[in-house]
Amino acid sequence: MITVSKPDRTSGSFPFATISPIGRIKCGGMATALTAIAFFAFAGMGDRMPAREPIELGHGEIILGNWAGKNSAGLPTLGDDTAGRERPLRIASYNVHKYTGLDFRRDPERIAAVIRSLDADIVSLQEVLSDPDAAPTSHLRILAEKTGMHMAVAGPTMRKADGQYGNALLSRFPILRVRLHDISLGAFEPRGIIDADIRVGDRTVRVMATHFGLWPMERDRQALRLLEILPENPVQPLIVMGDMNCWVPGSPALRRLQARLGKSAAMRSYPAPLPLLPLDRIWIQPAGYTLVAEAPVSRLARIASDHLPMVATVLFAEKPQAENPDEGFSSDPL
Repeated sequence: MITVSKPDRTSGSFPFATISPIGRIKCGGMATALTAIAFFAFAGMGDRMPAREPIELGHGEIILGNWAGKNSAGLPTLGDDTAGRERPLRIASYNVHKYTGLDFRRDPERIAAVIRSLDADIVSLQEVLSDPDAAPTSHLRILAEKTGMHMAVAGPTMRKADGQYGNALLSRFPILRVRLHDISLGAFEPRGIIDADIRVGDRTVRVMATHFGLWPMERDRQALRLLEILPENPVQPLIVMGDMNCWVPGSPALRRLQARLGKSAAMRSYPAPLPLLPLDRIWIQPAGYTLVAEAPVSRLARIASDHLPMVATVLFAEKPQAENPDEGFSSDPL
């Protein structure tokens, strides 16, 4: 059984968040459409991203699964094994395209099957529809239950006709604290970051799950804001992951992120049938950690969404143990 209580609020601040610029064009032809596209391309170019306080979620605003080691499909959950160092931590990022596959069928259970096949402990999701209630048909509730995750949190950035829309985070481990950061810019589509503290064994892992914008100047400012939020020299594990929309090597946003976070784990994940662009990325700090990335290419993953999922295993490099156990890292898997 899963109990659900989610906030009736979003991290996006754009007042016209439900408006699609092209969808609002009722007449006028191609010239009007191109004018609208040009407006949205440059709206916000001169904007500075305003300082915004994060929204901190209460414990009642997190989806909580109440089952003893098994999900609704009877599959074991492996959080205890990971916490006990019997298996390495596995993390994943997946743009689920509103659960709509390349066959134009919306199917949350199919997305859940793909996520379950990844065998990941923590999953960052983008383009998620999360209904603002506890109905049995709630999409995020279905994902949490069908994947055997103990906890899930919605990070909606806007409201659409078919529900709240944005980011989400699934975890086999206790989510201790959640902050939603608004990184929207001007008239661009609202964007956000889920900033969560997750307890994995004797460590607290900070996870930043996000989805950057489509336009270069937008991503550049979002990268700057993300770096402002991050701690300078993290001691405990810090994971940044999501659909960064950075596919051009050496782009300003990517350069900023790499300079601070190091080289990311990346793979060609879009479009799913013939992946060409490395839109999805994962970083981890401090330097003692390494990521071993995998590219799941199952037939189901190729049709369930327009992106392929990305999954990585977290390992430690050899490093002497520090006197303070919270500051040192063993060579064992997390």
